[in-house]
Amino acid sequence: MWGSFVTYTVDAKIRMLGLPEALLASSDPVSRNVAEAMALGALEKSGAFLAFSVTGLAGPAAIDKKSGLETPTGTVWIGSAGRDGKTPGGLWQSAKQFHFEGSRNEVRKAAALAVLEEVLNNIN
Repeated sequence: MWGSFVTYTVDAKIRMLGLPEALLASSDPVSRNVAEAMALGALEKSGAFLAFSVTGLAGPAAIDKKSGLETPTGTVWIGSAGRDGKTPGGLWQSAKQFHFEGSRNEVRKAAALAVLEEVLNNIN
């Protein structure tokens, strides 16, 4: 594996992963679109064969300023991206949504285990 990116803030997602400002202005940071874009950004910036992203809300609950909707605590999106040489451009992307229960630390641990499972599923 080439490395990792910790992009906790919107600014870090833009600067480190190359996410478009327009995407982050129009999407909840905890969403399929952002998870997929983060994985693709990590893939492109690293030159790796596979990349994964995690975006979620471990707590406390948050209200999206644009939509006014509350993102429930425990909501996590895991994005995946890879190079396959089969699809146009040779890239694929996907994302899965999870809902975890428990404290902030329990949600974070569950998300870490889920992304490790996604890694294992994608290398087999």
